[in-house]
Amino acid sequence: MNSLNVDCINKEKNIILTKYDYHKNLLKNEIKTIKSIKIPTQDYSIKNIELVDWIIEEFTPKELESLLEEIKIVKKRTQNIKPFLSIIAVGLLHKV
Repeated sequence: MNSLNVDCINKEKNIILTKYDYHKNLLKNEIKTIKSIKIPTQDYSIKNIELVDWIIEEFTPKELESLLEEIKIVKKRTQNIKPFLSIIAVGLLHKV
């Protein structure tokens, strides 16, 4: 394969992400280590991917950015963000 073909292939793979897309990917990466989140007020558990999709669907881009800042603060204080995500899930349940 010559260098011209490689350059064309690399240009096709270059995708420009918006700030909102970056935040969505960051949220997915933050939550992917957690298998499921138990919702404390009900006997219900939600999977990490379902919670990410639900947050992306319900939150505005500004709210998502704010949520990521809050997750960063929680991670500085404690490595476990699972209780914080449980609170977010409860809030989303009551919003619906």
